[in-house]
Amino acid sequence: MKNINIAFIALFILVVAAGCKKSFLERTPLDAVTIDNFYQTENDLRQVTGALYGSPWFDYNDKVILFIGDAMSGNLGGGNAGSWNNFAVSSGETGVNEGWRSLYRIIAHCNMNIIYFNEKASASIPAEAKNAALGELKFLRATAYFNLVQLWGAVPIIEDNRTLVEMPSRPRNNIADIYRFVINDMRFAAENLRTVKDAGRVNKWSAEGMLAKIYLTRSGLKDDGTGTGNGTRSQLYLDSAKYYAGDVCKNSGLELMPSYADLFKIANNNSDESLFALQWVGSATYGIGNSTQAYYAAEPKLTGVGDGWGAANTVSIDLFSNKYISGDTRRKATYMQSGDVYPELLKASGGYTVTNTTPNLKKYIVGTPADNDNKGVFFMSTGINTYMLRLADVYLLYAEAICGNNASTTDADALTYFNRVHTRAGLNPKTGTLTMAEILAERRIELAFEGQYWFDLLRQYDINPAQTIAMLANQDRGTVSYNSTTNTTVYTSKKVAPTAASFKLPYPEADVVTNPLLKEAPVPYYK
Repeated sequence: MKNINIAFIALFILVVAAGCKKSFLERTPLDAVTIDNFYQTENDLRQVTGALYGSPWFDYNDKVILFIGDAMSGNLGGGNAGSWNNFAVSSGETGVNEGWRSLYRIIAHCNMNIIYFNEKASASIPAEAKNAALGELKFLRATAYFNLVQLWGAVPIIEDNRTLVEMPSRPRNNIADIYRFVINDMRFAAENLRTVKDAGRVNKWSAEGMLAKIYLTRSGLKDDGTGTGNGTRSQLYLDSAKYYAGDVCKNSGLELMPSYADLFKIANNNSDESLFALQWVGSATYGIGNSTQAYYAAEPKLTGVGDGWGAANTVSIDLFSNKYISGDTRRKATYMQSGDVYPELLKASGGYTVTNTTPNLKKYIVGTPADNDNKGVFFMSTGINTYMLRLADVYLLYAEAICGNNASTTDADALTYFNRVHTRAGLNPKTGTLTMAEILAERRIELAFEGQYWFDLLRQYDINPAQTIAMLANQDRGTVSYNSTTNTTVYTSKKVAPTAASFKLPYPEADVVTNPLLKEAPVPYYK
């Protein structure tokens, strides 16, 4: 997939949506180009869908994913975390604007391709191939809307961006209707995507894994879209989450990678454990590579290309001090500590040894061009995929769905799949009883700095708002740093109490100006 012609991608994206527009109302220029010669073969469909796993997500990956997933949740402290870590995000925040814009750009691409697939695709393309391609588009569109509804709540549902020419302002739609739309799209994907692994693309198991997460999230909401707030979830939705996660766990034939650390090496992109990942091309061309290393590598010599500005971006005191069990191999693969040796970094010098006590990030730090056979590492660009859904995530979702409305479970399946994740990290298996608190703690450690933990906390807030606020208020979100003058570790403590308003992002100020209906009450989408 990474060999897709970049010029074709750029032309196609111009056709399906005006990607450079600043508003989420991505209008399609009706006279820009003729599209009747597209969609003539199955390969044409695959080229179109393949282009949507990378660059349309760039701003979300570059500006948003770790700030939302890990700074707001209290995993990431210092550096650029700033307002996110302090629950002080404003409507003018770059990440707010770029996150909203990126997700609606993805939706626009998917919308127009879905329409054109149905209107323009050659009748000679087998129905199974066409539906599989539509399944990819609906998977991606559903994922974008799922992120939007979790982060912002009620948002406009747009299915045909051509209609925005005559009606550019759109009201927000009810949260329950957005979930209905997301579930419909994702179920279509699950029913029509292929079961076989197709490197870099989603398949049936990807869709079922995402359905498990969607249903688990929906289980904590009432029909009006607000959280239950009473400590319970809908058993109907819990059962659906359990069904889809269980099918992936038991019937996909997929396995975890033996080594957790190996997940975060370019050579292991698109392993069996990867159910959905953003696909990046390490390149001198801006916007098609993964920029994470540039921002989070502890020092420039680790990258060898002039970036590596992450010295101040550290693990929070809360995560650093309290959350890793002794012997957990995930710690070293997630963040660095004094004395750690990484033979895969600075290979030509015999490896990289950490000599100070600042806990800088390791995850997604892949090293220099030479460390990667002179492939896939450039200034602000590497070829390491961004995980959006891993098999380990689904294993833990399965355990969470089984535990459901209980504080603990003795269910054999919950223990089995929890332990597959837990023991890979070099830890002893849990026996007898597994608590919900242990499942949630495992998710935090397993998925740290993959942009996931805030979404877990949002699920908890929906059912236990007071408890979630109290937990976050008690976190030490401060930083751990190294003072080279005194050769000491410095702990700079910080606690910040969120409010109910902290659990939804503000709408981007520019979009509120161009679409005043964002300030109005949401309306039904389904009549």
